[in-house]
Amino acid sequence: MMSPKILEADNLIFWFHSYDALHENRASVHVGKGSQNDHNDAKIWLEPKVEVMRAGKTLRSHELNKALKIIEQDLEYLL
Repeated sequence: MMSPKILEADNLIFWFHSYDALHENRASVHVGKGSQNDHNDAKIWLEPKVEVMRAGKTLRSHELNKALKIIEQDLEYLL
């Protein structure tokens, strides 16, 4: 089952994972490009501050930095 895609920007896909919502005590979002692959894509904590939990294998450093900027801009929406 595919996790719900919540945002697309600059060839990046952002989505929530239901496992995270049930088993973690702070919000996070997954980020990838081209497809949603929970094991290879980045995972970003949204609270208490935006920070990289896992950089993953699919995003280059400039893409990860771009993702962080998009998350910061859309943080209210994502939370």
